[in-house]
Amino acid sequence: MHQLTPERRFAELVATEGSRPFVTYYNEATGERSELSVRSLANWVAKTHHLLTDELGLGVGSTALVALPAHWISVPILLGCLTAGLALTDEPDADVAFVSEHTAPDAAGVLDVYAVATASVAPMAAAQGFRGAEPADTQDYVVAVRPQGDAWAGVAMPAGPDDPCLPGLARGAAVDAAAARADELGLADGGRLLSTRDWTSPADWVDAVLTPLVVGGSLVIVRNAGDDVIDRRVQQERATALLR
Repeated sequence: MHQLTPERRFAELVATEGSRPFVTYYNEATGERSELSVRSLANWVAKTHHLLTDELGLGVGSTALVALPAHWISVPILLGCLTAGLALTDEPDADVAFVSEHTAPDAAGVLDVYAVATASVAPMAAAQGFRGAEPADTQDYVVAVRPQGDAWAGVAMPAGPDDPCLPGLARGAAVDAAAARADELGLADGGRLLSTRDWTSPADWVDAVLTPLVVGGSLVIVRNAGDDVIDRRVQQERATALLR
């Protein structure tokens, strides 16, 4: 498994499990439930990839600051950066940044900053963008990716296992770390991970995104829920492991 990269593992799922759900998102405070299959996620990933490579000219050796919460739309951004060959960071010294309404100041000094509408109370509002009300000195991510190609066949993955992935981790090592976390969490092959944890560091990306990815499983994100609701979602979504 150490020869794999996260993005090549995702490509395997696209080829073999395209119709299966990969990320399901609940915001219990707003009533939103959104779900993306592997194939639908791949469309978003491809658009993000082309934004980074074709429009910005970024690739292996470039870095992406990702300051986004646990949200369904954060997943294709993370995977889009990886397919393009970028390394993910939570530091402001980056070539491109993806921020929320609340974290836009974290990207001061980054040349290209894309804001993602993760705080709206309207269901699926993240997919609609800010509609002209994005934070100052940012571009609306949805507006920027909308015209990009979404065909997965056009996605090239230039990075190898030894290229940077996360702070202190090459891509092959990130896959190994995620596989180890799957063992710790009891997430078996094809398992379904339910996570209530917010994303505040690269370790959260390993736990919540790469771990279900490397085992060919899926992710359920539940936000703003009490224990009784979490227990109900575990049953409804047939989760096989829980990350709090």
